[in-house]
Amino acid sequence: MTLIENTDLFPHVNEYDVILVGTNTYCSLAQGFQRDIMLHYPHVQEENMKTRYGDKGKLGTICQVEGIPKFILCFICEGNFRPDLSSDYLDYDSLEKCLSLAKIITKGQKVATTLMGSSRFDGNGNKERILRLFERIFGDTEVDIYDYFQMSKDERKKAIRMKELEVKKSDRNAYYRMVAERKEREKKIKELNGHTRT
Repeated sequence: MTLIENTDLFPHVNEYDVILVGTNTYCSLAQGFQRDIMLHYPHVQEENMKTRYGDKGKLGTICQVEGIPKFILCFICEGNFRPDLSSDYLDYDSLEKCLSLAKIITKGQKVATTLMGSSRFDGNGNKERILRLFERIFGDTEVDIYDYFQMSKDERKKAIRMKELEVKKSDRNAYYRMVAERKEREKKIKELNGHTRT
């Protein structure tokens, strides 16, 4: 098991046989790493939508999505509708069950995941407790765990825009090229997933 800090997993997805994705029971891959997968691998969201919406019975189960790479959706939280009452909404038992299942299924394969359950988008759980679970289950396994800050859709759009505006101050032609390239990327993403640009 290798912990890789401050590196976004998404650009490295195709380096692995299997990608584990922590998610909720509401068929939503809406933010952070989950959103990257939804945008660029629409077949994953198609399989996710076939599961029972909001069903607590999904907690602790997985959904295998064949392809290259293979994706395994891990249902580890319900969602947090009352962050004023509890900021940690990860179901630790469900995370443990999903990790145990994933270890059996992925034996002998090169596996990567985010530090599932620690992001505000998949449970906002206690990082040390989550790491102990990973170490106990995956400690002797070839799995790369990417621990980094995952941006929301709006945060990412703002960061891209700020970068463009910074370039605009010194090179308007480079700025126009950046904007044109962004729009072309967004067009291709929408053509790929059929419903959204970013």
